Amino acid sequence: MKPFGMIPFFIPHVGCPYVCTFCNQSRITGQSGISHLTPDYIKKTITDYVGKKRNDKFWEVAFYGGSFTAIHRDLQNTLLAPAYEMLQQDIIDGIRCSTRPDAVGDEAISFLQSYGVKTVELGVQSMNDGILVDAKRGHTAQDVVDAVARLKQRGMTVGVQLLPGLKGETWDSILETAIAVIKLKPDFVRIYPVLVIENTELADQYRSGEYEPLSTEQAIKYCAFLKEWFEQHNIEVIRTGLQSTEELDSGNSLVAGPYEPAMGELVVNE
Repeated sequence: MKPFGMIPFFIPHVGCPYVCTFCNQSRITGQSGISHLTPDYIKKTITDYVGKKRNDKFWEVAFYGGSFTAIHRDLQNTLLAPAYEMLQQDIIDGIRCSTRPDAVGDEAISFLQSYGVKTVELGVQSMNDGILVDAKRGHTAQDVVDAVARLKQRGMTVGVQLLPGLKGETWDSILETAIAVIKLKPDFVRIYPVLVIENTELADQYRSGEYEPLSTEQAIKYCAFLKEWFEQHNIEVIRTGLQSTEELDSGNSLVAGPYEPAMGELVVNE
């Protein structure tokens, strides 16, 4: 197995029909807007990443940050076409995207597959409906069940992204999510303890005393349990904790919460 080489393109907020209480993608990624994501820019970025290392890694383009299948079909086409061209030329090995559980109907999946997309990551966050409502996700736990089943029926690789620590989270809701996710049998999971980011409703709730973020200790305990639980059920946890960025490290965007650049290591130790 070759090491994985991800070529990420961030599309913050594009396509999202809701504004979740915790979300400010531009702050998290350090990027805003997508006007720079022209076909030429995408192809040049891919070429720069791969360079002379074509055979060193399994290279995969990843469209992250928004709800990819919820954006206008013309824009999906503009973004996917140059990546698919590079896939056909054997410059990369795969294409993946992240999206919402309620935005992957059969037509959307067919469109992705026509461009060679084989992996879809779903922003699930929690499998507790009360938490999902409070976070203003706009989808239910059943939407997640249906989406994963539909993707797997179509032969897609499916990832699930979880956000332990949303308002109302307890050990009971963590257990509820853990049990529900193994029933889905996703191919992999990412775990991101909730951070309070500036210019979000969650930041307002924190400042008013309505929301208390996880301590680092509690975040590590939740994540360690989830990681061990999923791995016991043969589900790979490919990331724990947000990737370090200049924006987060500067402290300008981070209001509160368990931000640890070495979260993954701390969780493994726990």
